[in-house]
Amino acid sequence: MRSVLTLLTAVMLGACSTQIPTSSTSEMARTSAYNMIMLDQVSGATLTLPDQPWLEDTVINVIQQVSAKWKNPTPQSGQDRATFIARIAINADRVKITVLDDLGRRALDIDWTENALDITTADWVSGMVDGRRLLADMVMTYWPVDVVRSALGTDLSISETGNKRMIKTQNDGDIFMQINRPDGDPWQGQATLRNLALGYDLAINSRRMTP
Repeated sequence: MRSVLTLLTAVMLGACSTQIPTSSTSEMARTSAYNMIMLDQVSGATLTLPDQPWLEDTVINVIQQVSAKWKNPTPQSGQDRATFIARIAINADRVKITVLDDLGRRALDIDWTENALDITTADWVSGMVDGRRLLADMVMTYWPVDVVRSALGTDLSISETGNKRMIKTQNDGDIFMQINRPDGDPWQGQATLRNLALGYDLAINSRRMTP
C-alpha cells in the first residue's frame, strides 16, 4: 500500500484543511541534490526540477478532484482506487501544494521556491507519500512542454501533439507515460495521466479559483 500511495499522489495538488501533527524537511536548492527526482527505480529515469519554479507571469489558483486507480499485485490486500481533493497556488516565484485525502485530512504541503523546497507531511502518511514525486508528475502534466523536455533525464523524451503528451524511453522507444490535457486551458477541465511503466492512472478534474 505504501508504494501505491507514493505513486498515486504524484499529481494530486494543493488544498487546505484542519491542523494535524506534521513533520517537515527543508532542502536548500543550491546546497543539495533535491531537484533531481527518481521517476522509476528500475530504469533509473529521472526528472530535474527547473531552477525557477514558474517562468510565466500568469498566476494559477486551481482546485482539483483526482481519481486514481492502479494495478493491485495482491488483490486480497485491499483497494485499487482512491479519490483525493487538492489545490495548486502558483505565482512567478513560488509553487504551493497541499493534498487532502477523501476524508478531508491534510496529508501533505509543498512550498517550492527558487532557493528551497519545503515539504511537510502529516505523521499518519509519513513514508507513504513522496512529495518530490508528486511535484514531478505535476510538472510533466502542466508545465510548458519545452520546460518538461529540459527537465527530463537523457533516458526519456517527450512529444506533444495538440492536447496529448507522450513520454518515451530513449533506448527502446517504449511508452513511459501518456498525458491528455483539456483543450485550450490545461488548468480547466479534465486531464488524464497513464503511467504504463508503473501501472497507474489518474483522472484530474481541475477548476480555476479566484486568488
